[in-house]
Amino acid sequence: MKRPLVAALLSALVFPGAGHLYLRRYGRACAFLVPALVTSVYLLDDVFARATKLADQVLSGKLALDPAAIAAQADAQAGAPWANAALAILVLAWAGSAIDAWLLARGPQK
Repeated sequence: MKRPLVAALLSALVFPGAGHLYLRRYGRACAFLVPALVTSVYLLDDVFARATKLADQVLSGKLALDPAAIAAQADAQAGAPWANAALAILVLAWAGSAIDAWLLARGPQK
């Protein structure tokens, strides 16, 4: 495979910044890795907190062990206050990383 394709695929399919690591551009890799890691941890923490709350309700008997009831309760739960912003940052980091790795590997066009 050609170098630009490998770099873009690594950033698109593995994690933001992985293509930059492949290209040995560590500063740019950190520029994409750090925000993606921070937002991923924030979002995963929110998901696990909400799942734990639902599981506790099921185990205590306050919520029936019915998929429809659990789904309705999950929809009613409020997510983390910055979850939408964190998701937007993660998507932008992911897409931007793939595009930047592709352009960086292609080099200057003459």
